[in-house]
Amino acid sequence: MCKTYLLAIYRAFFERVRIRIAFIERWLSLVGELQPLSEDERRNERETYAGLFSDDCRSSVEDLYWTAMREMRGQPYALAGDVVEALAFLQTTVATGLWKHRCRVGETLESFAREFDRLDVHEERKRLHALAQTE
Repeated sequence: MCKTYLLAIYRAFFERVRIRIAFIERWLSLVGELQPLSEDERRNERETYAGLFSDDCRSSVEDLYWTAMREMRGQPYALAGDVVEALAFLQTTVATGLWKHRCRVGETLESFAREFDRLDVHEERKRLHALAQTE
């Protein structure tokens, strides 16, 4: 069920920005086209975030974070773009859960959301990449 919550959030992201992120799609085992969100899914955004950051699913989101950080380790920045993009998506997802929907996201994810709230800035993406080299 946890991946179903993240998939709904990813589909909403795709509808807004029209960017696909291969790393996220591999993690979700997604193949093919992304289906548009239904009206029910749009109305239930708060519940989707609550489910994603519930006690049952929070560790799955943390696993995605750590998997992405490990994937970047030892990789030159020029080759890490897809993983950096995945982490930018994850940061936005965590921040939305934390501040908009008042979800308890856990220490690791909250720290990540606060520390890297400007991943739209190239230098911040490079700083995130550099952190992955040391963790």
